[in-house]
Amino acid sequence: MATAVTMPRLGLTMVEGTVVEWKARPGDAVEKGQILLVIESEKVEVEVEAFAAGSLAAVYVEPGQTVPIGSLLAAVTAPGESFDREAFAKTFVPEREGAPATGSPAAVESHPAAPALAPAYGVKAAPAARALAKKLGVELETIVGTGPGARITVEDVEAAGSGDPQLSIDVRGDGPPLLLISGFGVDKTSWRRQSDALKSSFTVITYDHRGIGSSRPMPNESLTIATMAEDALHVLNRVPATVVGASLGAAVAIELALAHPEAVRALVLITPAVEKDARLEAVLRSWLEIEPAEAEARIRSMLPWFLGPSFLADVPKREAAAQALRSMAARTPIVALRHHARALGAWLGTRVADLGRIAAPVLVIAGGDDLLVPISAATQVKKRIGGARLEILDGAAHAVTIERAERVNELVAGVAREHWRER
Repeated sequence: MATAVTMPRLGLTMVEGTVVEWKARPGDAVEKGQILLVIESEKVEVEVEAFAAGSLAAVYVEPGQTVPIGSLLAAVTAPGESFDREAFAKTFVPEREGAPATGSPAAVESHPAAPALAPAYGVKAAPAARALAKKLGVELETIVGTGPGARITVEDVEAAGSGDPQLSIDVRGDGPPLLLISGFGVDKTSWRRQSDALKSSFTVITYDHRGIGSSRPMPNESLTIATMAEDALHVLNRVPATVVGASLGAAVAIELALAHPEAVRALVLITPAVEKDARLEAVLRSWLEIEPAEAEARIRSMLPWFLGPSFLADVPKREAAAQALRSMAARTPIVALRHHARALGAWLGTRVADLGRIAAPVLVIAGGDDLLVPISAATQVKKRIGGARLEILDGAAHAVTIERAERVNELVAGVAREHWRER
């Protein structure tokens, strides 16, 4: 009969623990009293010994996961014993605290399954990291941990609370610099179609906004479109470039052009929103109510707003777009997205009167079927910026960089070449 290894109680106030490290792997022989794993409570790390000799048959909780006391962590079997991983987990019933728990279909078939395999809850962070985050005012939920099992370390918190934005930056190609600023809810991989096509003629620079991917978040809730524009300037290292911003990225690009005109040689604004819009705000709120960020319901709800009818009707293309969103969502914490939505909402309506001050040449690109930022909004941006051009891509919606990638690439390259030669 297999022996269950469970999360022990290390103190009177302990309600959960984190698996730090396994000292054996499934299939390894273990001796009674051997150190089997290291766990951590809020105060201390503790080595856990094997209660019985045999073989480590299964591990149910990986390093970095936090689970309630009594949860099933692993199973140890006697030599030659047959073992069914899933059946053992389903029939596992914890015994009294401090003692090993056992389970077998015959012994516990009348009992309901215990919540041994409940999903890990809370963030994965060392106690010292939690304390430092509280001191610095850093939200742990916005940090991507670099420790075992993505556990947040003290160093991660220190970096998040420092003045250095520590942005994840990708530079490809050679030639005049071209900065691509991502939109809401996506990371720098959303520019893949542009980067792949333009890297032969330009130095294409992409990066992840604060809190996305491995870019560090802002402490507390101090993120604004202005601070995001400063991040863009940091990425450029003050080297003038053609700046392309899509959606939220267009707001950042506008702010950069107004605050640091010397850094922008030409500006391409893709589906830009600059005025308050009840529909846009309502859609953003609805997306943020679905957790986690990679939830399938959230992904599916975004597709009709991002893509036009013809793209949605093409099943392979639609599903490829959904998969891309899933992959990016895994790198976009919901807390960071809330900060971005709050920053955009606070910015909308504040720069309308200032658009005329933009000195750089401007091209506005809009999708003919865009529901989030309709043609009328893009037209108003064009009218308020003297000399700006407007290109409407019929049949495309908000994600014009995906639906009409080739045309977008042609337009961006044309603007970059034209205005780089002029300087």
